[in-house]
Parts: sequence; structure tokens; C-alpha cells
Amino acid sequence: MSAGQIHLMEEVLPADLQQAVWQACNAKRWYFGNFSVATSEPGFWKMDLEGIGAIDRAWAHLKPRCEALAGHGLQVVRQYANGHTYGLGGQIHTDDQRAHFYTLLFYPMLTWDPGWGGETVFHQPNGDILASLLPRPNRAAFFDSRIPHAGRASNRSFGGLRVTVAFKLAPPDPAPVRHQTDPSGNG
Repeated sequence: MSAGQIHLMEEVLPADLQQAVWQACNAKRWYFGNFSVATSEPGFWKMDLEGIGAIDRAWAHLKPRCEALAGHGLQVVRQYANGHTYGLGGQIHTDDQRAHFYTLLFYPMLTWDPGWGGETVFHQPNGDILASLLPRPNRAAFFDSRIPHAGRASNRSFGGLRVTVAFKLAPPDPAPVRHQTDPSGNG
């Protein structure tokens, strides 16, 4: 996989596993105050998902496909969910600046109306939009962690939480992970 590629995957989990992931994302573990790049932005919601069975099973299901795209083995460095409400989107950021590091962003919602917005917007280095993905249920995006991107808030017509599950991926036994421009994560 070359730098700059974004692989869109549809219907990535079996229905029962998608339901289990969605249930895990509806647990009472959310906390407010996550930031894309700096604490000067308003912040948004986050849920740590380390050791959550449904999330681990989702990664086990998706791992072979992601490793085939990457062309090498991958391990999860972090896994968590981000939640955005109206007016609380993220800022443009990268997840890592090292080659061979990837992000898998999964949209666990069971329903989503395109009119609600909430896109993940990928940017070229100059800031121009490279791609914009709606958070369609059971969709995932696998991409080079060096690609600038931002999770957009839903619009006013959606009163809930726009949720993404992020898997930060590294080659086996990478150099120590240093969070560079993405201290907390955002998708």
C-alpha cells in the first residue's frame, strides 16, 4: 500500500458482530474532553475500548484484510471510540508520521441518514479535500496514518452521537510509539 491511499470497505462485519460492537459503544464508559490536536478546540467524546471482547473480535475479523492491504503484519497499538455531537467536530490531524503505520476507522452505527452529515474528511497536504466519507453503518476506512483527516460533527437534525471506532495499527515490534500530531485520536 502506498502513502496516501484510502481503502473503503463496506459491510465489513457479520450482523451479529456489528451489533455487539454497537452495544459496546453504547456502554456508560464515555468521557468528554478528547482533542484532535490541541486543547484550544472545544473537544468531543471518547471511550477507551482496550480489552473489550466485541472490539477485539472485530479486529480479529478485519485483521487479515488489513494486513493484505498493508502488505505486512499489523498489531493494534490503541483502540477506542470517538463520539461527535452537533457542533463538536474534530480538527485536521494525522495519526502518525511513520511509514507502515495505519488507521482502521469503523462506523458501528446500525443506521445513518446521509442528511445528518458527520463525514470523515481526508485532506491533501495542502489542505484540499482528498476524499469525504459518510459514516455509513458497517463501513470502514483503512488508511495510511500520515494522511491528514478530521471527523466532522453531525448537523443539527441529528440529536445523537456520531460514533467511530479507531484502531491505530503498527507493524509488529515497531519502534516505541510517540504520539506526534494526534495525542488522543480522532476520526
